[in-house]
Amino acid sequence: MRIVSWNCAMGFAKKRALVEALKPDIAILAETSQRHIAETEATFKAWVGSNPHKGLGVIGFTNRSYMLHEADALLPWHIPFTVDGLNIIGLWAHVRDKDLKYVRVTHEIVSRHADFLTSAPSLIIGDFNSNTVWDREHPGRNHSMLVERLQGLGLQSVYHRANGDAHGAETSKTYFHTKRLHFGHHIDYAFLSEACRGSLAIGNHEDWLKYSDHMPLILDIVEP
Repeated sequence: MRIVSWNCAMGFAKKRALVEALKPDIAILAETSQRHIAETEATFKAWVGSNPHKGLGVIGFTNRSYMLHEADALLPWHIPFTVDGLNIIGLWAHVRDKDLKYVRVTHEIVSRHADFLTSAPSLIIGDFNSNTVWDREHPGRNHSMLVERLQGLGLQSVYHRANGDAHGAETSKTYFHTKRLHFGHHIDYAFLSEACRGSLAIGNHEDWLKYSDHMPLILDIVEP
C-alpha cells in the first residue's frame, strides 16, 4: 500500500497530476480546498477544516475497503479512517487558540484516539508542524514527549527507524521556510506500528520546492 502525504500549499487542482504520478493508493493533503477534494472521482474522499479553501483532505485512489471514523471538529485538523484493516490518522497540526496549537493539538488528538491507534495496525502521518528543536516552546506537551507517547502506543517514526537519526538532528528536511534551503526543518512524519514493515521516501527539493515549501512523504507499507 502506498500512502502519499503532502502539504501542497493550496491549488491542488493544478497539482493533482504531480500526486497521481506518485501512484498512491491514498493521498493525505494539507492546505487543500474542500471543493478540490469533492470534485475528485475517487470512491473514498474526506475533508475537514474551518476555511473551505484551506483544510485537510484524504483521497482513496484505489479499490480498497475504506471506513471513515468520527473526529473532533474542534481539533484542527485530522481525519481518522481505516483502509483494509490499517487504522490511519491523517494530520495537519494547526492552531485552535494560543494554548492549543501545533504539537499540543497532536497530543490531544493522540489522547482521544489512543484506543483507535492500539486496536489494530496503525499509522499517523502528515504535517505535524513540530520537532524536538522547539521543545522549550511547548512545556508539558512537546515533540519529544509526543514521540515517547507514540512509542508507548507501539508506533515509531519510519524515517528515524530506518535512518538512525535522532529527533531534532534529521539529515533530511521536509519543509523549507519561505522556500529557502538554509531554512530547512523536519516537521512531516509517518509513525507506523512497530509490527508493520514500511519504507519512506521524501521528495527531492529540486523537484518539489517550486510547488510547495513542503516535500511529500511517500510511504510504502508491506501488506501481509
